[in-house]
Amino acid sequence: MTQQRSLAGDLEHTPIVQRISDGWQLAIDPQNEGRRGRWYRAIRPEAQPAPVPGILQQVFPDYHGVAWYWVRFTAPATRRSGERTVLRFRAVDYFAEVWLNGRSVGSHEGGETPFTLDVTDTIRPGKANLLAVRVINPGLERVDDFVLAEVPHRNKRVPFIPGSTYNFGGLIQPVELLVVPPVRITEVFAQPCVATGEVTLSVTIHSDEAEAQTGKVEVVIGDARESEVLVGAQAEVELAPGDGSHVLSLQVPEHRLWSPEEPCLYRTELMLRTTGPEGVWRHRYSVRFGFRDFRVQDGWFVLNGKRVFLRSTHTGNHFPIGEIVPPTPDFLCRDLLYAKTCGYNMVRFIAGMPWPEQLDYCDEIGLMVYEECLAGWCLGESPHMTERYDRSIREMILRDRNHPSVTIWGMLNETHDGPVFRQAVADLGLVRELDDTRLVLLGSGRWDAQPSIGSVSNPGSDTWEHVWGAEAPDAPPTTAKRDGIHGGYFPGAGDAHVYPPVPHPATTYDFLRRLGSDTKPVFVSEYGIGSLMNVIGELRRFEQAGARADLPDPAFLRSMVERFQADWERWGFSDAYAFPEDMLLDSQRRHMRQRRLGFDLIRSNPRICGFNLTGMLDHAISGEGLWTLWREFKPECVDTLQDGWAPLRWCLFVTPMHGYAGRPLRFEAVLANEEVLSPGEYPVCFRIQGPAGLAWEKRTTLTIPEVQGKDWAPLAVPVLEEEVVLDGPAGAYEFAACLEQGGHPFGNRKAFRLSDPAQWHRLHGSVATWGLGQEVTDWLATRALRCRDFRGRQGKKPQVVLVGNPGESAAEPWRDLLRSVAAGGVAVFLQPAALRKDDDTTFRLPLKNRGICRSFWDWLYHRECVARRHEVFAGLQEAGLMDAEDYDQVTGHEMFQGLDDPEEVLCAAFALGYPCPGGYESGITLGAYRFGAGWLVLNSLRIVEHLDSHPAADRLLLNLVSYAQGLVQRESQPISAAMGKRIDRLYR
Repeated sequence: MTQQRSLAGDLEHTPIVQRISDGWQLAIDPQNEGRRGRWYRAIRPEAQPAPVPGILQQVFPDYHGVAWYWVRFTAPATRRSGERTVLRFRAVDYFAEVWLNGRSVGSHEGGETPFTLDVTDTIRPGKANLLAVRVINPGLERVDDFVLAEVPHRNKRVPFIPGSTYNFGGLIQPVELLVVPPVRITEVFAQPCVATGEVTLSVTIHSDEAEAQTGKVEVVIGDARESEVLVGAQAEVELAPGDGSHVLSLQVPEHRLWSPEEPCLYRTELMLRTTGPEGVWRHRYSVRFGFRDFRVQDGWFVLNGKRVFLRSTHTGNHFPIGEIVPPTPDFLCRDLLYAKTCGYNMVRFIAGMPWPEQLDYCDEIGLMVYEECLAGWCLGESPHMTERYDRSIREMILRDRNHPSVTIWGMLNETHDGPVFRQAVADLGLVRELDDTRLVLLGSGRWDAQPSIGSVSNPGSDTWEHVWGAEAPDAPPTTAKRDGIHGGYFPGAGDAHVYPPVPHPATTYDFLRRLGSDTKPVFVSEYGIGSLMNVIGELRRFEQAGARADLPDPAFLRSMVERFQADWERWGFSDAYAFPEDMLLDSQRRHMRQRRLGFDLIRSNPRICGFNLTGMLDHAISGEGLWTLWREFKPECVDTLQDGWAPLRWCLFVTPMHGYAGRPLRFEAVLANEEVLSPGEYPVCFRIQGPAGLAWEKRTTLTIPEVQGKDWAPLAVPVLEEEVVLDGPAGAYEFAACLEQGGHPFGNRKAFRLSDPAQWHRLHGSVATWGLGQEVTDWLATRALRCRDFRGRQGKKPQVVLVGNPGESAAEPWRDLLRSVAAGGVAVFLQPAALRKDDDTTFRLPLKNRGICRSFWDWLYHRECVARRHEVFAGLQEAGLMDAEDYDQVTGHEMFQGLDDPEEVLCAAFALGYPCPGGYESGITLGAYRFGAGWLVLNSLRIVEHLDSHPAADRLLLNLVSYAQGLVQRESQPISAAMGKRIDRLYR
């Protein structure tokens, strides 16, 4: 029965909190002389105003090392004798030493957790006080035994590259002053039992009194959103000087469970009454909690006894202007609201703790949290490693263990086997001493490759359990078998990272759809496809906000913008888009189609138990996210996420996505069903619509199987696999699925394209070929082009030479080829390997600056290939991005860099926000160079490799031949003596 009493209470003593946020001054100490010079006694004359919360790099960009903060403030007057005054620092990165009025009051190591210092004997109540804080932001140089690689730092990097974290430091969260009783509650850990409704409260009480005494604790529990009390109790406690632990238990009647659908929160309030020499003291302490049980059962995530498909994303929790401190408090919660709205049920704070306000918000809106600390990634080995790792884990758990939204403690991310990994394995005991109510995951990605150690420890367990992938107590290590194609994946990993090439090859389709088929279920804890970062739009937002131009993040963006725009203008891409930024926006728009493909691949696999999508936003100055650094949705983001996470969803496949009229295409349909449809039979209709209307139709029956015993229903059910020949016409098509009764799945359309070679133009005349296989010349012959072997003979009429990979090391044929070109011919290099000799990728290129031909790793972070408005792309797509659905593997992964600028650039590649020094890469994928009276056409697109298997390759070759024939001179031109000598020097 509800007790009719206000939960708010009427208590005499409430801590006084004074936030110390104004008037801070900051100076750097690059020689580390401040402590010796007693800088804590007075503000340095060179000190500059500094934001708190904030980072020191907002005042001193790119500085790392020792810095000093000072502030003068007036402390509140003491109300009663015996009160204690406490300074609370919410977080200082990384090491802090504190002086008040010239006296040392303590220190703290650790970049993201709070600490308190009792300053009762040092503060001047009612008067001016000087607070000084010496901060060490470790860099590459060791300072006082601190160096960046050896402290918990996530993936901070000096110098910064996209995908990592700026090496920021300073007073990154608020500084507060509290006035508290001498006997007070300092911590409460609420441990609710889902099965019984019982709540066990572990209460820590600190006493500054000299003698032991008896106190009384009154406890009430009620709904966090209501004022009425549901249950209450009282207990007497014995209080010795210092810290003491006490346990209280209460039974909540008719308790309700916390879940994303119904985030029921309770609040417990404790009032401590004690009597000391100064009289009666009262102190109140309250926490919120919730009843929920989250675990892995039979390889599946289970919340409160019900299986859930984990719909997660991770965030570096980065913000503009300082990266770690939001420019407005609204940004702290906007990511979480976006995620909840778009269908996520979890957010992973990767290797860095959230702000406390963010966890409060997740508690309220019903968004589960997977939390890691700074020590979970890239922590180096050192004599202090164990101490630092343990401290980070301990302080994370102690700070956040009352939040019901926190359902997973994560120990590591992408960490190889070694001392740090072994420490994490051993620290399960430490975790369970502090909290045995949560799921613990050992290592995201399992880069340790030790499947004999399980990935999971369930609530109440003190062992690592073998629940995913090929994990088993006797499983051998897999270090030597690391998958070189699907980046970050180790065979058999049950907690798997998958970063395949983009566009995905057919092997990736098969890999993701079969992952876990021969093992226990698999958690895909990282996978995703980003866009280019819109560096122009982001930079303009910094300018709009009035940010200093020399701050690290806008300065880095500006550098990328300047280099990108210079290439764009120099290479003549103004005919592709009205403005360069339009290409970046197009990249954001088109990458959503690749995101949909990723959802198709993962949701169609019934053995995947959850998916953590890379990544939430464009943190780390990259294009990784679904929304921008300034919290603006990328085009088509919301539709894509709501479709992708829908509990009932079609996963449709058309192979190939760009096919030929008159040749077979494979159509597949799988229904992802998170137990939305009950077992039974349902009518389904599939149709293909094209330029001429309905092109194909099939009706069938979907069967949702009965579940036997304790088995779980399959998360995906195959419905259709059909080979179909469509005779055309050429154009855009759509594969559509319709569940005609029982439910309304998302994802019911898949666009694809057909080309009809019969409609393509025929060639004329003849060309010479060198290093091309018979299948290529035979194919050209079907287009009425006469091909003859290149013999080096130079006739009166210049010729077009199509060069594959002749594998010739002799100088003579290359000399003959260049003489032919210089006399007015055209050499089209269809395969860049022709130019290679040993490790020199452009050895045979006759340019002054011949640069390199680079194989580029396109994955989460990738290039975009951009085509100009040019005859070479006639019949394919409009000028602009070479869409993966139209070109697929034809775009390849190679490009020319550092060459002389071509006379004409036809296609180039751009990467912005890429993890490389400076964050920007570019290169030419198709360009034409004048050489004497003729032309050299360099190409890195994979045309020959996909001839007669992909329409884009076929059409490109036809167009290239026509283009080259238009460049060739009608009559041979004499070669100057200088040109002849130049060719001879190149090919002796």
